[in-house]
Amino acid sequence: MRRKRVGTIADAQWLEDRDIVARTFLEKFGRKLDLDNPKTFNEKIAFKILFDRRPILTRITDKIRARDFVAERIGPDYLTRIYQICRTPQQIDWQALPQSFVIKTNHGAAMNTLVPDKSKVSLDRLIPTLERWLRANIYYEYRREWSYLDIVPCLFIEEFLRHASGKVPADFKFYVFDGEATYLQMHFGRFSNHRSNFYNRDLRRLDVRLQYPSYEERVTFPPNIEEMFALADRLGRGFDFVRVDLYNVGGRIVFGELTNYPDGGLGIFDPPVFDAIFGSRWRLPARYVDFPPLTT
Repeated sequence: MRRKRVGTIADAQWLEDRDIVARTFLEKFGRKLDLDNPKTFNEKIAFKILFDRRPILTRITDKIRARDFVAERIGPDYLTRIYQICRTPQQIDWQALPQSFVIKTNHGAAMNTLVPDKSKVSLDRLIPTLERWLRANIYYEYRREWSYLDIVPCLFIEEFLRHASGKVPADFKFYVFDGEATYLQMHFGRFSNHRSNFYNRDLRRLDVRLQYPSYEERVTFPPNIEEMFALADRLGRGFDFVRVDLYNVGGRIVFGELTNYPDGGLGIFDPPVFDAIFGSRWRLPARYVDFPPLTT
């Protein structure tokens, strides 16, 4: 499966990427990364980082451009409301914003801040943070996750999603293989006591943990959970793997983001056998080809 790249500057960059990916894998898992015959979920993420260099991955990683992809695939009704898009914090029109909102960057992970009440925001503290985020490049600063490399950074401000009770909604993360949402990871209390559970397509809870402890309270799925699975199927069509993140706010299904490399390929499954179980559902192509034309 391995593609050989030698003789150019681009090849040298790829070899550096490979060495960094392999080294971080060894440090995390205590064993060498097998790119010739990857079997586990994390190995296949590493393979995708190094070999899947299709422009479509950059498009769906960019949280602004991904919105157009989603609108083309499933329609615009599932998108959040965007209030402003800015290149710098100084361009934000604070007076025009509603009382609550969320500020995010389009080019990174964990670069967002919830603003439940803008009257309590300290701009002296917030603006330097936003400026630091805009200077960051995930590709260089983390694990050479290629799809982040060429995204032009910007800030966007969107609606604050919460239930009528005021609670932040659970996060639904669908693991989609070849257009089939096979597993669902639900996150609870993301900004307080963070817990997470995995379920299969039949909504049977799996005895596995990934990064967070299990959520032991009773879980009631929304009545339109099957619609959420179907939407994840449609968004994942044409990809060997992509994670589709959605929210459900009082029955309203809302798109979150599309993720090519969950946990950067360094996620520790407990028990470890689930790394192989998830990996077995992922069929790597013999080679990556141009993404097919969009169809509804």
